[in-house]
Amino acid sequence: MLGLFHARTATQMKILGWIRVGDKAACGGTVLEGNGTTSSYGKPLAYTGARMACQKNCVIVEGHTLVSFDGKMLAHHGHRTSNGCPLLSTMNDQHGWAADSDAPVATEFFKNADGYWAPKIADGQFDEQTHLAVDAVPGWPYYIETKDGRVFSGRVDDSGKLPRIDTYGEDTYTVLWGDEAFAKMAEGAA
Repeated sequence: MLGLFHARTATQMKILGWIRVGDKAACGGTVLEGNGTTSSYGKPLAYTGARMACQKNCVIVEGHTLVSFDGKMLAHHGHRTSNGCPLLSTMNDQHGWAADSDAPVATEFFKNADGYWAPKIADGQFDEQTHLAVDAVPGWPYYIETKDGRVFSGRVDDSGKLPRIDTYGEDTYTVLWGDEAFAKMAEGAA
């Protein structure tokens, strides 16, 4: 068995972990196949073409162009399946390939409003906060809907600021206030 690129350095370089049999995809699928002669910590490494246990019968379609065995590229964290699902390695920062930048490696993904898997930013972060800059706004009703269907509604406070909305990346959302907000809130209650 051959071990590749064990990397623990004094600078704690970010490592994109190799994908192994048993690792998951963001959609919940599980890697079923790996190379019989190449393993990482006792589990076979997965490669392009390896089957996944999932409802869509996916296979791994992305791999590292510089590392292959038997003509098949090895997959690492973030590579995708035939349905576009990112693979999640259990070996990040332990055994894999050095990340191209100092940016942290996304460990979670979400499906954005356009139906594509995107890296999830840290909880508690936000993209925008709308501030109504007109006279007499306290108490006005507001209704906010994100492209992924989440809804936030209520009444504007004395500051005129609406709640911070986290879209887990670059995205858009709709803001209504006044009578339009009342109408939307009534639709939701019906």
